[in-house]
Amino acid sequence: MKIKLLLIFLFIVGFNTFSQSDVYYFKDTNSSFSYKDIDTVDFKPLHKQVLERHSKATFWFKVLENETDIDYIFRINNIRAINVHAYQKNKEISKLSNQRYISFKFSRKDPVYIKASSNFSSYFPVELSTIEEATFTEKVQLSINGFYYGVTFLVIIFSINYYCFFKNVAFLYHAFLLISISFSFVIFDGLLNVFNVDQKIIEFLILLDYILLSYTSLKFGNSFVLLDKYFQGAKKYTFGLFLIIVLFVILFIIFRINEFYIILSVLTLLLLFIYWFLGILLFNKNNYTKLFVFSFAISLFSGLDFFVLKNFGVSLFETNATNLKMGGFLQIIVLSFAVLFREKDLRRYNFFMKNEIIKFSKEIKHLTTQEELLKVDLDNLSLREREIFNLIVSSKSNKEIASEVNISVNTVKFHVKNIYLKLDIKNRKEALTIKKVIKH
Repeated sequence: MKIKLLLIFLFIVGFNTFSQSDVYYFKDTNSSFSYKDIDTVDFKPLHKQVLERHSKATFWFKVLENETDIDYIFRINNIRAINVHAYQKNKEISKLSNQRYISFKFSRKDPVYIKASSNFSSYFPVELSTIEEATFTEKVQLSINGFYYGVTFLVIIFSINYYCFFKNVAFLYHAFLLISISFSFVIFDGLLNVFNVDQKIIEFLILLDYILLSYTSLKFGNSFVLLDKYFQGAKKYTFGLFLIIVLFVILFIIFRINEFYIILSVLTLLLLFIYWFLGILLFNKNNYTKLFVFSFAISLFSGLDFFVLKNFGVSLFETNATNLKMGGFLQIIVLSFAVLFREKDLRRYNFFMKNEIIKFSKEIKHLTTQEELLKVDLDNLSLREREIFNLIVSSKSNKEIASEVNISVNTVKFHVKNIYLKLDIKNRKEALTIKKVIKH
């Protein structure tokens, strides 16, 4: 059991199952050799995976002969490696059907030559193992895939349920983002090859996924980072960048120029970087933004290595589809917590606002009731008392009131006394307050 766990760990971190002395390689710069004369060239030991930028070169791999009756599997773990052929004793070896990646089965009683080229970057992560080892490797990979897709599916379902319950669109965009990311893994895991999907369809789906990933990142980033609140001008620029991504997808479909695909990868990563940078600017705003920054960093740097730098023939972290998926799993968990934290903060804010609205409504109701009562009290005043009340709230003195209505000061005092009694007030200041309340 411990040995199996160790093998799984080594597999996850990118352990190669072939011995360095078993596989050799040769770079045919001008693609001038064929399987008939390739045995005349000088092959070099393959110490690490072949990784170069796109060129017209062809790479040949040589599996040395070995006096054993055990059959072996040779596999190139890259869906972009489609121009691959294997030869033994000047005869072509048929590819294994229903495999995630191009694979060949052969005995090692004679040397085997594998010819590989790509319309994209020359990235050939080769794997040589016995059938038993290859079977175990596939079981491990299927276990990892099943675990990842199972968790992702549950998180997607939960996100959709949270959207239906809380009516917060960030949950819906979170679900769509996870769907587009998982779709990327489905393609680059080679799962479509298992069902013999045509390569042109797979290539179209890859391009389509760039649009889906960019759009879902755009919508999720806008709603999660709250661009309308903090960065109103950034929203139109990110949408403009998305339109440029769509443009390069169309250009690549029309002209089939490899540089367009590289630019497409760079632009998609740039869009993710923008939201990550905006998250950094808001890092101290709340806890969910911190989690957002951390989770996006995982996608950003793993995607930088796997989807961008490998197009230039460079790799910083030796990222492969397996550890990329493990990073994606970690991102899903962290990002899901970030979304939940955000919803918790929003609910706390909404609860506060709800209480404030209730409090304000009570105050309005109280003022409305008070206004209605005061209007009733004012209606109890006689015409003369109402006339004198209006002069009181106009800051007139008793003497000024007496002069204006042609009565004595003592008569004014008598009316004022009656007004105070009917309105249940004690002085002119309270009379002014009544005037303000009823807006009369």
